[in-house]
Amino acid sequence: MFDKEKVGYSFPAFTITIERGKIHELALAIGDENPIYHDLEAAKAAGYDDLPLPPTAPTIFTFWGNTQLWEQLSSVGINVARVLHGEEEYEYVAPIAANDTLTGVTTIVDGKTRRTREGSMDILTTETRYTNQHQQHVLSAKTMFIVRE
Repeated sequence: MFDKEKVGYSFPAFTITIERGKIHELALAIGDENPIYHDLEAAKAAGYDDLPLPPTAPTIFTFWGNTQLWEQLSSVGINVARVLHGEEEYEYVAPIAANDTLTGVTTIVDGKTRRTREGSMDILTTETRYTNQHQQHVLSAKTMFIVRE
C-alpha cells in the first residue's frame, strides 16, 4: 500500500548533457528522417541553434540521466520488481537542443492504492522538472508507475 506521506518527496538532482550524436541515433532508431535531427545546417536553416530534441526523447533521460531511479523508488517503499509503466506526459516550456545540459529533479506528485479483483495496486505519479545550463525551466515530464501487489 502506497505511503501517502511520500507525496511531495523529491529525489536528488541529476544532470544529462544532450549530445548531437544521440539525437541523430534516436531519430534513426524511431525512423524519423527529418533532416533537422541529422544535419546541423538543416537544423539551422529551420531556425534552430543546433539539432533540436525529438519530442519523445525525454523518456531516455530517466534511464541515461537518472541512473539511480530504481534505487530511489525502492528507498520510499516501492517494489520496483512489480512496476509497470503507466503513461508518460511532456510539457515543453522552452527549446532543448544539442549541447544543452539539463538538470532534473524528480518529485512524487501523486500516489494512491486501488482495489482489484486479485487484491490491490498502487498508482504512483512522478514529475521531473528540467532546467537548462542557464537555470531556465525547459521541460516538465510526468510519469505514472503502476505497482502490482
